[in-house]
Amino acid sequence: MNLILEDILAARIRIKHLVHKTPLLRSRQLNRLLGCDLYFKAESLQKVGAFKARGVCHFLSREETGNPVVTTYSSGNHGQALAWAASQFERKAVVFMPEDASQAKVAAVRGYGGEVRFAGLSGDDRQAACEAFAAETGALVVPPFDHPHIIAGQGTVLLEIVEELPTFDALLVPTGGGGLLAGNALALKALRRNAQIFACEPELAADARASLASGELQRIEYAKTIADGARNLCLGNLNWDIIRRHVDGGLAAPEFLIVEAMRELATFTKQYVEPSGALGLACLMGHRDQFKNKTVVIILSGGNIALEDYARLITSHGAKHGSASR
Repeated sequence: MNLILEDILAARIRIKHLVHKTPLLRSRQLNRLLGCDLYFKAESLQKVGAFKARGVCHFLSREETGNPVVTTYSSGNHGQALAWAASQFERKAVVFMPEDASQAKVAAVRGYGGEVRFAGLSGDDRQAACEAFAAETGALVVPPFDHPHIIAGQGTVLLEIVEELPTFDALLVPTGGGGLLAGNALALKALRRNAQIFACEPELAADARASLASGELQRIEYAKTIADGARNLCLGNLNWDIIRRHVDGGLAAPEFLIVEAMRELATFTKQYVEPSGALGLACLMGHRDQFKNKTVVIILSGGNIALEDYARLITSHGAKHGSASR
C-alpha cells in the first residue's frame, strides 16, 4: 500500500472523536535562551500520554476480525495505547514487553485493562513472542510502527500543527521505529510546505541518522539509552521507504542533554516529559547554531515516566552538568 496525503486526512476523520487535538505551546524564555522561535506540539498531553494513541485508534478502526483479542510488542507507550484503545473497541489486548520494562508503563498497560507478558530484552525477542502467540491463537497483531494504518494515524499530528502554524522552518521529531517521523514527513511534503524535517535520536541509538547519512537502511547492535521509546535497532522497512525520500536529515543528542531538555521543559513550559519525548529539544540544544533565528516546531512525543525515575534522572545528571541552554 502506497500511502498518500488522503490516507492521513481520512485517518483524522476516523479518530477525531477518540483522541485529543493537542496544543502548541510556547516559551519566551526558551526562545531567548536558544535564539529561535519555538513551538512545542504537546503529544505528552494526548490520550495515554503519547502520540501512539493516534495510530492505534486508526488501526483498530480499519481492521476487523472475528477474534476479539489484539496483541502487540512494545517497550511501553504503544502497549498502553493498545490496551486503552482495545477497551474503546470492546476488545482485549495482550502486550509483550521487555523484562526490563519501566514498571510505571507495565502498571499503565494493566491499568487500561491489558494483559502483560514479558519476553526477553530486545525488540526482536518480544516481536517473536507476539507473533508466535498470534499464530497460535488467531489474535490480531497491531504493529508499533511499520504499518500503513499506524503511519497514517501518526501523520495526523502534522495536520493539527499546520492548522495553527501554517509556516515554519523546521520540524523536529523524536524517532524510534520511525512511524511518527514517516507519517509527519509524508504529510509535510505532500502539503508542499518548505519546512525541513529532522529525525531526533539519542546518540546511543542513532540508527536513523546513520541510515539517512548513508542512504541505506542501517541496523545497530544495541541501544542502551535512557530514552526507552527510541531503543529500536532499526527503522521499519515501510517507514524507511518514506523517510529516505522525505526527511532532510538526522540529529542525535547525548544522554545528559536529553535530561537537560526534560528539565528545561519542566521549568519553562511546565511539561512533564519522558526522555524520548524530550529528544527534539535535546537535539536542538546540541545543534543550536543550525536553528538560530528559525521558527522550529518540536513534537513532545510522550510523558510517561514514573515520578521517582524522573526525579532520579533530573537530580543525578543535574549534579554533573549545568544548564545547557544558559
